Amino acid sequence: MRARLLLPLVVLALAAAACGGDADEPPAQPPVTEKADLGVALPEAVQSRGVLAVGVKCDYPPFGYIDEAGENAGFEIDIARRLAGYAFGDEGKVELTCVTGANRVPFLTTNRIDLIMATMNYTPERAQTIDFTSPYFAGGVKMLVPDNSPIGGWDDLDGRSVITIKGSTASLWLAECRPEVEQVPFEQTSEALTALRQERADAFAQDDTLLVDLAKKTSGTKVVGEVRADSPWGMGVRKGDAEMLAWVDAAVEKMREGDEFWAAFTGAVTDEAVQQEFAQVLPRPDNELSYPTGPIIEC
Repeated sequence: MRARLLLPLVVLALAAAACGGDADEPPAQPPVTEKADLGVALPEAVQSRGVLAVGVKCDYPPFGYIDEAGENAGFEIDIARRLAGYAFGDEGKVELTCVTGANRVPFLTTNRIDLIMATMNYTPERAQTIDFTSPYFAGGVKMLVPDNSPIGGWDDLDGRSVITIKGSTASLWLAECRPEVEQVPFEQTSEALTALRQERADAFAQDDTLLVDLAKKTSGTKVVGEVRADSPWGMGVRKGDAEMLAWVDAAVEKMREGDEFWAAFTGAVTDEAVQQEFAQVLPRPDNELSYPTGPIIEC
């Protein structure tokens, strides 16, 4: 189902680059056409509505973006559709709503969506407001800079400005650990990338998974810095919604056992070098992810 928010044309260009593959691109997974017996019941409110409402990123290739046809595409979109297939036997029974780092939790807590799946790192602070499902990916924060930039790491930021996305882990880490660095905040990845190209700041700090892909598709840029604030990504459900949490966790486990996360990731990310770089940060039959027990934002 098409999302409810139209985005700037630059996002379409990013999306087209992210999904561009070749003849060796793996075939798409067959759609789920029968309800899955997960051993736990889908919450009655979702079942009676007949559609799963998921908040997703729409400017974050290759995880969630709007493609050239104006449709939602990406790794997380494929997972959202499989969840709908598990729930209703029809992957089309999903309502995708575009969210940002700043509004994704409010959209959940005000019942506009059932579930957040929007590149959201686990943090203890976020876990006070929402419940996190079992993790389905992992990433940390790095920087995207021009090729000729003297910035090679976080210690080179003195007196410089850094583009961030509002509500992102990168923004939280910089505020806590490098408060002297001026942040130039934006809502959308497309806006942030345009600002970097226009030299409105010295670097763009964001999840390493996004930046690796952007650097490959954006000439004249490179990724620098040691990983900071690295932690798994989880889907978010409303605090105390034990039924929804149990159902999604059971779905995540089924997808892990069937290696469906890897199939979705390699379908969205066709560059083999990038695939291998992130092969160990997906739940797979021989690889389980877990959340850290200590703080995420460490300086």
